Amino acid sequence: MSIKISYVFLRTLSIALNVPLYACEGFVFNDNRPIRAMRSLYFVKDALGAISTEHFSHEVEQNFTLPNILDEMLFSDDTAPLYILPAV
Repeated sequence: MSIKISYVFLRTLSIALNVPLYACEGFVFNDNRPIRAMRSLYFVKDALGAISTEHFSHEVEQNFTLPNILDEMLFSDDTAPLYILPAV
């Protein structure tokens, strides 16, 4: 739900203020490690670039860092959220 609200808010600001909105995958900022979705379910990115979910029996460390300089090539104007998980 928070992804939808954030997207609507940011997209509205982008349109109202005539400012471009860009997005990238979260994997860019955590060295392609699994990202926690809920409980023991994590988003993972395979070698082909497909994103799916997997269960892990142990907790995966979540270290997100911003680089000193952002590479513009990592960002896209395709900002629609990727909904993988079903509604709860």
